[in-house]
Amino acid sequence: MKRNLLASTLLVALAAQAQAGNTASSPRANYLLHCSGCHGQEGLGTVEGGIPGFPDSIEHIVGTETGRTYVMHVPGVVANNMTDAQIADVMNYILDRWSGGGAHFTAEEVTRRRAIPVGDVVAYRREVVEELRRSGIEIATYPWP
Repeated sequence: MKRNLLASTLLVALAAQAQAGNTASSPRANYLLHCSGCHGQEGLGTVEGGIPGFPDSIEHIVGTETGRTYVMHVPGVVANNMTDAQIADVMNYILDRWSGGGAHFTAEEVTRRRAIPVGDVVAYRREVVEELRRSGIEIATYPWP
């Protein structure tokens, strides 16, 4: 219970900081604020929501060109107030924590990939999943139509 209260307090403080225009948060703090709502504090995702856990998943996704573009269009990346450099830092935090730590992003790559029109991000994710499947790699699929 104390842990949940501490986490909730941290998230409220981070939200207040973001609303005040202070975007100098650490990559971990930005992860908690912008990514943990779907992926959870421990990066495990949800089966019900079709959100894959980062362990055994994220390094495969960002190991493809299509996957690297896809992660720049997920809701937590599209709808936030972070700079492209901060987004790169958060992605690199995720890679360092839940993968082998390779395939880091730069701010320039984030800028370039966010500018690529994706349209339907769910359909685009299915392309990523199919590309990985053809390579013998399985990750969670969306339960959505």
